[in-house]
Amino acid sequence: MHASLPPFFLSLSLCVCVCVCAGGQTMMGLHEQRRKVTNKQININKHLRKVTGNLVEMKVTVVAGKDSEVVELPANPTLADLKKAYKPKTDVHRKCFKVAAGSGNAENGQLQHVTLVDKQPLREQGVKEGGKIIYKDLGPQVGYRTVFIVEYAGPLAIMLGYAARPSFIYGSNITRGYGYTQKLFISLFAAHFVKRELESLFVHKFSHATMPRRNIIRNCVYYWSFALFIGYVLCHPKYTEPSSRVLVNASAAAMVVFELLNFAVHKQLSGMRRGDGDTARSVPNGVLFSLVSCPNYTFEVLSWVAFSLGTSLLSSWFFTLAGFVQMAEWAVKKHKGYVNSDPKVKRRKCMVPFLF
Repeated sequence: MHASLPPFFLSLSLCVCVCVCAGGQTMMGLHEQRRKVTNKQININKHLRKVTGNLVEMKVTVVAGKDSEVVELPANPTLADLKKAYKPKTDVHRKCFKVAAGSGNAENGQLQHVTLVDKQPLREQGVKEGGKIIYKDLGPQVGYRTVFIVEYAGPLAIMLGYAARPSFIYGSNITRGYGYTQKLFISLFAAHFVKRELESLFVHKFSHATMPRRNIIRNCVYYWSFALFIGYVLCHPKYTEPSSRVLVNASAAAMVVFELLNFAVHKQLSGMRRGDGDTARSVPNGVLFSLVSCPNYTFEVLSWVAFSLGTSLLSSWFFTLAGFVQMAEWAVKKHKGYVNSDPKVKRRKCMVPFLF
């Protein structure tokens, strides 16, 4: 005869059996959940590989002179991701990255490089997994709009300063007041740079956020030095006005017209961009662009030709010539860009109708 187990042990055994069964079911449930999560993650990874070209993340080698560094980037990275990942403590505006354009673009045995831009993913610009990217530090930068505001404020302040005829410049024994031509063209000179300031603040849309800081010094020297020479003579008590009042009035009227046309071109160009940083711009058309690709430069030069004729100042003619040379260089580059976008633009001239 077998001894029967006490009720306590029977209850304990029953509880153990129940717990084991429940635990088994729980473990099976957990395994099932893990399987579902794993399958879901696999599907997500498959989707990522499909979207990003079988890349869940990208590694590239950034070369800076003799140094190189492997940089890990997120899936389908952009230039912004690269700037953030490489030298994170350096201002992003100082960073310039280039990639080899391919052997087909070699020139004189030298492999050409193209600068990476913000709008496209890096893969679409020729960057591959494990690829090499060239880095260049552009140096200290300053905002484009800031440069424009500072360089244009100088001539305005200089001319108004001369117009006050301070005694330390012109002496204290001034008996002659301002003549008609002086009043007219001092006002037009000031109005020109007020217009430029307002355009810089409210009209112009800049494709690049910054430029090298050294440019602000170069630009200010150019504008301010000419303003010093032009303003000194124009505001001088012994300034000799042109003998022809008709020439003075015609020149002043022409300058106003050319300034308005210049503004109209700037307004049209501004309307072709969505905002600052927008580098895409279609070829401008319309009456103002029917003969030249850069009528804003044309009207700018003509405005200063009118100013020079009306004032008969040699310094103003030098300023006009220097401006023409610089704007002609810019016009050639812009014209080539327009021709590449639309070959029909080749029928236009760069800046001077029928000639150049």
